[in-house]
Amino acid sequence: MDTGAHIGRTDLPLAIAAAVAFCAAVAAALVSSVIALALAGLGLGLLLFRNSRRSRRLASRNRQLARNVAHLEVAEGLAGIGRWCVELPEERHIWSEEMCHIAGLPRDTAPTHQLLARLMPDGLSQLRTTLGAHAIDPMPYVVEFDVVLRTGEERVLRARARNDFGPDGERERVFMVVRDVTEDYAVVRQVEEEKKRALELAAEAQKEANTDALTGLASRRAIMASLDRSIIEAQRSQSDYSIVIFDIDHFKQINDRHGHTVGDRVLSHLSEIVVRQARGADHVGRVGGEEFLWLLPDCDAKAAFDAAERLRWAIEAGTHSAPIPEITISAGYATLVPGEGALTLFARADAALYEAKRKGRNRVADAA
Repeated sequence: MDTGAHIGRTDLPLAIAAAVAFCAAVAAALVSSVIALALAGLGLGLLLFRNSRRSRRLASRNRQLARNVAHLEVAEGLAGIGRWCVELPEERHIWSEEMCHIAGLPRDTAPTHQLLARLMPDGLSQLRTTLGAHAIDPMPYVVEFDVVLRTGEERVLRARARNDFGPDGERERVFMVVRDVTEDYAVVRQVEEEKKRALELAAEAQKEANTDALTGLASRRAIMASLDRSIIEAQRSQSDYSIVIFDIDHFKQINDRHGHTVGDRVLSHLSEIVVRQARGADHVGRVGGEEFLWLLPDCDAKAAFDAAERLRWAIEAGTHSAPIPEITISAGYATLVPGEGALTLFARADAALYEAKRKGRNRVADAA
């Protein structure tokens, strides 16, 4: 047997096997590459799909945000409320379009320091002072300041402010919502003026109700109310108290002879004399046509008689040379006794008045 031929026949299968193995390896490598490329392409496609979806979502959110901002600006315009932000510490101001309208400025006007100094000659210092006073305040607070429009008109703005703090606790910015409250103040002033006027009218009406229009003395209702109150006080303090009732003698004859105009002048002149005779704590009122009531607190019977007699003499002397008919008065007085009421005291003094008239007039009589 040929040894060389035997070796050749043996190597041939090995070569074929090696070739087959090589081809298989190459095929495996090609398949792996194709699979890897396919997987890479799939991953890239998935990434592009996710990115496209994220972009669409972001675009949708941006459109929604733009719509929300537009709605907010419309709402601000309808409500007359502007947004204002002050970034610290550089004090950079940012505000919304409605703030331009509130400040009487063209749209898109930036709030520069020069503009603010011109717009708020005094209000800028007011704003800084208030913001400084609330530098560490975590709760919302109110700021008010004045602005001067380009027309020279002064307006009052009110802001609801809130501080925004950084991680280190330092204030980084101040957010404010601002409203023009000039008209509010005008309404408040108008209401206050109307309230003041109403109180004045009420006081005038009360005064008219409590004052006799002709003489300027207390009206019957007012003097009788004073009588009730002063008797209660006298009884509480256990102090003396007296009253004098007086009227003009033959007053009807004055009206009949000289007319009611002259009669009114007589009443007016008599009232002036009475006021001069009365003390500071006394009250005098007209209770009838020519009848008057004089309240004398802290006054006993003797002092009441002396006061009535001085008044009688003053009226007789005071009308002697006056440009009116001469007049005299008759008077009756009464001093309060324990447990007595206003009506009883008044009735006793009135009875004393008629006693003075019965005895001849132009005199003073005391109550029984």
